[in-house]
Amino acid sequence: MAIIGILGGMGPMATADLFTKIIQLTPANCDQEHIRIIIDNHPQIPSRADAILRGTESPLTHLLESAKLLENAGATFIIMPCNTAHYWHGEIQAAVKVPLLHIIQNAATQIKAEHHDLSGRIMLLATDGTVKTKMYQDAFSAQGMELLVPEESDQTIVDQAIIQVKAGQIGQHNQFSQLLDKYAAAGVKAFIGGCTEVPLLFPYLKGDYQTFDSTLLLAKAAVAKALEAR
Repeated sequence: MAIIGILGGMGPMATADLFTKIIQLTPANCDQEHIRIIIDNHPQIPSRADAILRGTESPLTHLLESAKLLENAGATFIIMPCNTAHYWHGEIQAAVKVPLLHIIQNAATQIKAEHHDLSGRIMLLATDGTVKTKMYQDAFSAQGMELLVPEESDQTIVDQAIIQVKAGQIGQHNQFSQLLDKYAAAGVKAFIGGCTEVPLLFPYLKGDYQTFDSTLLLAKAAVAKALEAR
């Protein structure tokens, strides 16, 4: 039976959200029918966004340590509930023999399959580091889809909301919801949570638009892969 390894802690609440979504998506009638999961919740991993934007300590050594720990513990494949950390996906994958699923490529593939008509009308909500690396824009472009990003002045509102969620402040964020309402009024039809903290705010939004949860999409892919290996 497949064992899912979760390279977590970036942040802990996002890791717990992924774990919960995997449980909820698993077709199980008893404990024994659930998927075995090994979680390394490692919140001491240095800031991914700061490393990209400001040249601070790279998280790579810590990411490699966690990935190898999961592999040695018996993980069949690894998932990482932090979009920005996928900047180092290639280096991590090269260091382990088990597959490391790619949260961003997975999101682009799944959204293309069901919502190709939304090309040019989906906006990315992610850390400034993720936006600047263009990982999402490139992944969607590879699927033949255009992805919108907030204006530079509005990106700070997204970043602040992410910081507040990491500090445990989950609930109604007026500036954040007003920002989404502004873009929806300008023609944006959907928003993708391209940071694993962002979907934790989705239940508090009331706007007339669609939301895509990269954590949920990753959970779906992980459950499907694990069940295939049974």
